[in-house]
Amino acid sequence: MDEKTYYFNLVAALLYGLVGIRLLALSRRTRGRPERLLSLNYLSSGISYFLYELPGLLGHELPWVLITARILYTAGIVPLLLFTRDVFRSEARWANALVWSTALFLFSGVFVTTLKGDIEGLDFTSIWFWCDWIGYTAPYVWITAEALIAYSAAKKRLRLKLCNPEVANRFLLWGLFGILATLGGIALIPLYAEYAATQVWPVWGDYVSGGLEAAATAVLWFVFFPPAFFRRWVNRAAPAAVDAEF
Repeated sequence: MDEKTYYFNLVAALLYGLVGIRLLALSRRTRGRPERLLSLNYLSSGISYFLYELPGLLGHELPWVLITARILYTAGIVPLLLFTRDVFRSEARWANALVWSTALFLFSGVFVTTLKGDIEGLDFTSIWFWCDWIGYTAPYVWITAEALIAYSAAKKRLRLKLCNPEVANRFLLWGLFGILATLGGIALIPLYAEYAATQVWPVWGDYVSGGLEAAATAVLWFVFFPPAFFRRWVNRAAPAAVDAEF
């Protein structure tokens, strides 16, 4: 694998870590559960992504490092599912069922593939690979759907001056984050298929998946820590309020 690819993927790991630390600090100030849940997700993802790259950087096979990275990433998905449930569907029983059924798919896929010797979960011909894949892709599909539904409602309220422009924009950005993260999961399928056929890890796959993850994390930064110039632009671009019709 190209050395530049390792560094590119490490940038994504760094962004995950920075967002996780900022969210953790925010949660300590606000005592907010959503921020704390997301911080756990992103800190585990950042450490996991770094560990995935470590064997390649050191030039040694370190199976225990890869297993640790996979466990950390898997554990970090659960707080993300809980965040989505708490923020968007806190009263819905089906949302709670979705959280734990998705977690079951994820943990069973990781456990069985690792037990069978596929410690990185690369054998896409196995049903357990697909359990794992559903487990880490479905949460982002759910995020996308909930955020875009919320954005549609917020946009209507915005025209009636019943919603802050920054709040409406935050839903839109959160939906964009979900789309990018979902695409990152989908991009793994042709990547793994090429690896299965050639037994060579395609460089393009690292650039695509790493780039999507970095872009998703950059969008997340704007969700929680928007720069002043961006906030001014969002407020100026908001549509003029109209009178409600009754």
